[in-house]
Amino acid sequence: MLREALAGLVVGFDNFGRAIALVTLIFTGGLAAGTALATSVFLLAGAVGTLSLILRRDFVGPVFSSVQNAPVAILMPVILAVAAMPGSDSERVATVFAVLGGTAVLTGIAMIAVAQFNLGRIVRLMPFPVAAGYLAASGALLIVSAADLVCAGPGWLGSALQSGGAGLLPAGLTLGLAALLGLVSTRWRGFGLVATLIVALGGFFAALAVFGLSLDDVRALGLLPAMTGPQTAIAVPFLPLSLADIQLGVLWDAGPLIGTVALIGMFSTLLNVTGAELAVRRDIDTRGELLRCGGVNVATGLFGGTVSFISASNTTSAVLLGAHGRLPGMIAIAGLTVAAVFSGRILPFVPPFASAALLIFFGGSILWRWLVATRRVQSPLEWLVTLAIVVASLSVGMVMAVALGIVLASLLFAVSYARLPMIRDATDLAVARSTVDRGPAQSRYLDAFGAEVALVRLQGFLFFGSIEQLTRKIRTLLEAPVPARQVILDFSRVSGMDASVLAALRKLDILAGSKGVFVVLAGMNPEISGEVTRAGLLDETLALSVVGDIETALEIAENALLDRMETSDATETVRSALEQLTGNREAAGHLFAAMAREEVAAGTVLVRAGDWSDDVFMLESGALSIYIAAANGADIRVRKQIPGSIVGEIAAYAGLPRTANVEADTDSVVYRMSEARLAEIRAHRPDLAAGWHRAMAAALAEKLDRTNKLLGQQIP
Repeated sequence: MLREALAGLVVGFDNFGRAIALVTLIFTGGLAAGTALATSVFLLAGAVGTLSLILRRDFVGPVFSSVQNAPVAILMPVILAVAAMPGSDSERVATVFAVLGGTAVLTGIAMIAVAQFNLGRIVRLMPFPVAAGYLAASGALLIVSAADLVCAGPGWLGSALQSGGAGLLPAGLTLGLAALLGLVSTRWRGFGLVATLIVALGGFFAALAVFGLSLDDVRALGLLPAMTGPQTAIAVPFLPLSLADIQLGVLWDAGPLIGTVALIGMFSTLLNVTGAELAVRRDIDTRGELLRCGGVNVATGLFGGTVSFISASNTTSAVLLGAHGRLPGMIAIAGLTVAAVFSGRILPFVPPFASAALLIFFGGSILWRWLVATRRVQSPLEWLVTLAIVVASLSVGMVMAVALGIVLASLLFAVSYARLPMIRDATDLAVARSTVDRGPAQSRYLDAFGAEVALVRLQGFLFFGSIEQLTRKIRTLLEAPVPARQVILDFSRVSGMDASVLAALRKLDILAGSKGVFVVLAGMNPEISGEVTRAGLLDETLALSVVGDIETALEIAENALLDRMETSDATETVRSALEQLTGNREAAGHLFAAMAREEVAAGTVLVRAGDWSDDVFMLESGALSIYIAAANGADIRVRKQIPGSIVGEIAAYAGLPRTANVEADTDSVVYRMSEARLAEIRAHRPDLAAGWHRAMAAALAEKLDRTNKLLGQQIP
């Protein structure tokens, strides 16, 4: 329990210091009247967030919520503008509270919407370099804002030098404490930050006593807040009573920055959830966390609280200190609540340099984690994107940095996606065939001249970044030593395409037409087909045509090649196929005579899956189809048999049951070599039986060779 209590105290003090630092940064000058109220609101926002975590039914461990630095850093240009705005203190303070609270409410609504409609995946699609750039930029802005806090304005370095020791002392203390915080926290995670702050503050007040300086002297040196009225009073009424003082025009003008905070807050929440999961070694429901966090931000934002969400750093510190249950969260909540009540009495004794050092430490940690440390896991181009966003945030503002990030994210996507192969593989009819089983003469002709028909299989989404791959490939095919005379583009694995692809196809039409080459677009889905039709791509084409599916396109291309064969060679029968396979006309004649002729009516199942039989069939005329049963029970046609083809040889020689149904498409004639008839031939004419086996081996070898070639084309 002692470890649990210590962890709660450490986290509570860390959140207290964070809130004080942010309040000191925001509520200075013309906004000083809201300091005490802002401290109470910020502390209570952290307490409410942590309370909602420990009261969850699916409590996962010592997880904490806290107000966040990054949103405040991004909103600082608006806050500084409000501080310089003419009018009463009440108007300025109420307007700043409205900016902070409105940002929290909008961020909360965005979180709830993302969770409700399960859009978290979309947020996670933001490229890592861009998300890292946004987060690193928030750290850089925090450092700049902290420097402005200590050294009074954007010209802080020049002002500090001109003012001599009085200006350099707060700056020196700030930088020294920030460096010490970084060094100790690196070596002593968890308690290091808190211990360093306690020791530093104790040493500071001890030094005042040693040198005999009064509080007024210290405030004159800028080492304690300047108090111009009752130090414990709240100079503006509670926010809901000050709605009339809010300058709505400022909120409208701040809209882009508020939207930026909501976007970056979403990234930060998801990243902190992941960090907290790693710390407690438990899975956290991201959707549930977004809903919880969104509700807390809406509730606290209505009272002027800034954006808060789960804190991976607090959670990690608590775990390192040995925390496990709900007690650390309860102690942290109690500490924050007490501090909120007495914030007006505490604030006058918090040195601004301590707050600024804390902000520089937080900003430096963020900058190191998301800019420096990520250099090891990013490519040089990706890291330059992250750096560009940071530079843009400092030079032209966070809104322009977000716009730059969106542009760079699009470019990164285009470059990265363009590297993916849009060409799945490229082959020709000597390797890839339709599902038509042909006789040996036609198969050998296609082997000899199949290179004249190129098949290019495409995949993915085709767009301007990847279409160059296709253009280069087609040009290579058309300008090869043995150029393709026809190109089939297989779109069956293409999900969509943009207008640049249509323009590329027009150029391809001109190129192919000039060389007398035909290009077939096959397997397009309805969306792509509709785009091609609307673009009028086929209205005045020189070389393009469209075929519904790739199977039909291959069969048409095969038939076009086979039309060049002599009629006597192109027409295959069982006898001619046996002559081709055995290489012996006489033996082929004897085998043909030994086979049984059968007439098969259309629709007849010649072979049934599961049957045991060693009979082999050869098709004389007509057509057969081979069907296999799908998982849903439907029959799928996988092969088509035409005269000269062989059916059943694989099962016969492998000793397996039939694996598919064979059905006659039309009235057909087949010749059967039964197991009994082959045994009789083997007994009386072993040489003839050997010829049959050689013929079947040749047929099987030809199919295996084509399969090997096809697989070889697909292996990179």
